Amino acid sequence: MKRRRVFGLFVLPVFLLISAFAISNSSPSVLDMSGYVLLDDNKVEGAVVKLYQDNMIVNKVSTKKNGRFRFMLFSDYEYMLEISYKDCVNERIYVNTKNKGDMDDKYFFEFIADLMKLKEFEGVDMSNLDFPTAIIKYDADEDEYVHDKVYSKNVRADLRKMKEAASNK
Repeated sequence: MKRRRVFGLFVLPVFLLISAFAISNSSPSVLDMSGYVLLDDNKVEGAVVKLYQDNMIVNKVSTKKNGRFRFMLFSDYEYMLEISYKDCVNERIYVNTKNKGDMDDKYFFEFIADLMKLKEFEGVDMSNLDFPTAIIKYDADEDEYVHDKVYSKNVRADLRKMKEAASNK
């Protein structure tokens, strides 16, 4: 009985110490996310790209002549990118980095944000555009970040309906 107690008193603290050491030495994975902002197939200078982490703005950039932006995102967070430009619909992209990917890895994801002019939607309920136009998440089978194709397909269908409704007015 004494042996068990002594053994338990020794093993448990050693196990906890090793676990704490392993957790403290692992670093989060990083997602190097970049993109281009376009309007009518032209690169946009001066678009504002805000990065939200857990609903707080953590970074904000303006695109240069090449229309490019770039952010480093760390694992275990939810992010929202919001892209705005004069006389255009704000575009939102949701990024989920809460993944089971390899720690210490660096991932890359690049995309194009093709802005839409507000006048294309005159007289139409635009409340669907308050939601993200894309969802980006980690795919463990591919070991990379991908956009949610089903969600994107539904967003494109909603946009088509909204444009049709606007053209019929």
